[in-house]
Amino acid sequence: MYEQPKTFDDAKKLVASPAGVEFEKYPLKFVTPAYFGARPQPGTPATVNSGSASLLRFNGQPFALTCWHVLEGYRQRLAEGPCIFQLGDCELDPLTQLKAEDKGLDYALIGVTDGQIKEIAKPRGPFDGTFFCDLAQWPRGEVKEGDYVAFGGFPGELRQAVSFDKLSFGSYSSGASRVTSARDDYLVCQFEPEHWISHGLEPEPSTIRGMSGGPVFAIRHSDTGIMTYDFVGHITEFHEDFKLLYVRLARALPI
Repeated sequence: MYEQPKTFDDAKKLVASPAGVEFEKYPLKFVTPAYFGARPQPGTPATVNSGSASLLRFNGQPFALTCWHVLEGYRQRLAEGPCIFQLGDCELDPLTQLKAEDKGLDYALIGVTDGQIKEIAKPRGPFDGTFFCDLAQWPRGEVKEGDYVAFGGFPGELRQAVSFDKLSFGSYSSGASRVTSARDDYLVCQFEPEHWISHGLEPEPSTIRGMSGGPVFAIRHSDTGIMTYDFVGHITEFHEDFKLLYVRLARALPI
């Protein structure tokens, strides 16, 4: 049984505990890198742009939810010349499989097939690539200032070229980040790099840019003390100067 943290120090202790290791891993079960660039060629260094994509199900159908600005970056690269788009190990055309998008809300919803799921989801890999449970019930629950959320994704700084045609994506996640501002359609979490706590073997990134599209879960506590996670939105922006993480609430999306 775990109590909801009441202060920042409480949250820091929770994240640093053995239980915090499991809390931190949870968001990474439902996210995959979303990246695009020219098709790799021997002797030519790969130049790619990357973000993250939340893996979800709506009414039983699987989707990848990422940011509009990630998809727009792909469009711009495509206009310059041949360009491929991938979700994890799965190459696909996000424009023909696009179900919905909105610049103002900064989201893009991409449908995926059963065959593509097998390429995206890697149960025996470092990340599950699981598609989160059916989200047929909308809107999602309320998130208030002072609540705690867990989030995860793939910072661009941790991306490495293993070979000319293979990339390695390092992950970053937080098991308990305090909501400092809650609005009707977005929330904000503020935190400092010196307070980050790492349980993994990967180096700590100096910035978490590249996590756009990553999933965010509210940490819920029942009266009986059981803790659950509720998907509440996706990451849209990280403000470098003020260390602010912006999250678009799923209940604001017209889906």
